[in-house]
Amino acid sequence: MTLFIRSLWGTLLLLTMNAQATETQVHFTATPERCIALHKGQICYQDVEFSWKTPERGRYCLMQAQDRQQLLCWDGRNRQRYLLAFEGDKTTRYSLIREGENSPLAEVKVEVTWVYKAPRQSRSGWRLF
Repeated sequence: MTLFIRSLWGTLLLLTMNAQATETQVHFTATPERCIALHKGQICYQDVEFSWKTPERGRYCLMQAQDRQQLLCWDGRNRQRYLLAFEGDKTTRYSLIREGENSPLAEVKVEVTWVYKAPRQSRSGWRLF
């Protein structure tokens, strides 16, 4: 019986540690994750909704990762949302950072893809008119 109680306590301890570890994780998503333009090189336009939850109170910022451009900063821990009118011709990464720190807590990317790889060109160089 004692062995059963010890293993039960061990299991409960592991479950508690897993629950605490889960609470300290950052959840960060971008919806949709893909923006589709008709031809390669064209600007893609898409409303992208970012959603996140930070693990503890503090001052955080949502940034465009490549040029470190701040899009939004806030105080707090609760779930936040931000709607961005995305305009781009290449895949762009976004990151969540704690103010005053250089390394991101989490990153997502909005991938730009095309229906056609290159604009359609006529097979011959001749034109009738």
